Amino acid sequence: MASTALTIAIMEAIILAGGLGTRLRSEVKDLPKSMASINSRPFMEYLLDQLISEGVTRFIFSVGYKAEFIQNHFQDKYRDCEVLYATEFTQLGTGGAIKNAMRLVSGQNVIVVNGDSIFISDLKSQLDVHIRSNADVTLALKPMKNVERYGTVELNVHNRVTRFNEKKPLKEGLINTGTYIFNVDTFQSLNLPDKFSIEEEFFKTHLNQLDFIGFSSSGYFLDIGIPEDFNRAQYELGVFSKIDLSWTLFLDKDNLIKKRQNGDSVNNLGELELMPSAIKAVADLSKIFGRIVIVISQQGTGQKPMETNGLDPIHEHLLQQVKNNGGQTEAIYKAPQLLLEKPITRMPKIGRALQAKADNKEIELSKSIMIGNSLRDIEHAEQAGMIAVLIGEGVPREQYKYSIDSLLAFAELLRR
Repeated sequence: MASTALTIAIMEAIILAGGLGTRLRSEVKDLPKSMASINSRPFMEYLLDQLISEGVTRFIFSVGYKAEFIQNHFQDKYRDCEVLYATEFTQLGTGGAIKNAMRLVSGQNVIVVNGDSIFISDLKSQLDVHIRSNADVTLALKPMKNVERYGTVELNVHNRVTRFNEKKPLKEGLINTGTYIFNVDTFQSLNLPDKFSIEEEFFKTHLNQLDFIGFSSSGYFLDIGIPEDFNRAQYELGVFSKIDLSWTLFLDKDNLIKKRQNGDSVNNLGELELMPSAIKAVADLSKIFGRIVIVISQQGTGQKPMETNGLDPIHEHLLQQVKNNGGQTEAIYKAPQLLLEKPITRMPKIGRALQAKADNKEIELSKSIMIGNSLRDIEHAEQAGMIAVLIGEGVPREQYKYSIDSLLAFAELLRR
């Protein structure tokens, strides 16, 4: 019974795409937020692609502000999926926009999502929970740490929503991702005004009368509503989503080795201490990238370059540990020369990237990512035509195009 309902109900989705986007106006001046360009594609195309992959075949766009840009782009079809439009000629609020679009829904249940955010979760499982629970609305929730920008939701032991909290700094909580599944009959049976807020005048007002069920998932979530996250989207959606086995990862050795307390380089095998989480991340990334290249900028100690045979045992141990944990690396490229010699292999010069490409004709620098922990690494990547990713906790992120806390976090991001 549930599977039959699942097949029918997952057909339709309402996309709320009528907002003014005032917080993003510095980045997107003449377009609705949902049409903001992410690596030369409208954000809404990424959102629709995700929904289509979950089984949605019919869309109802709730449009208002600069609606003509959306209508001219999508017209009445996207990837063989029917597209309809519910136009609001005055601002109706999120609730009014849903009510206005709901009249075009043909099924018993409908998915509702914001046109400026994406939550990559398991929509089919959410719908299954919705149907089995006989819920009036099922909300997709995400556990998140250091919650500030989003309100949080509390559930009881049966996953029924018991409280909606206002935005405030919290160490952790369940945030509302704005991905809903509505029972159409329940919503339309209520005497709701034409203009209202879905959060304030529906969820909070009807909390004790209706069954609001929470579906918690740790899936990938991104809201492009502010410039910082809009810029993140250029990478996380516009670039990282394209990575496959034709791509190459260049990885600085320092991202695999624990830093010594005195800040000195590792000069012998006895001083080598690897980061288990980073080694695990390399194993995960080996399944995503076709090749992983490790680069090392070890110039030795004192006034002389380190002898090559001093580096070799360190490199061999590093490669063996990666292999023992299920990872695979293409090669290690080192630069033991002193900086004063100004060798082409030293960062930010691109000698080692060119050497790797010469050794393996399959490497395309335009389809390569360099992960480093210094400005020299970032400059190296950009000069070589690679995608630059700065890694490390507490880095001044506003100075770089893209940064992330750890190698393991990068692997988790790409797995999604």
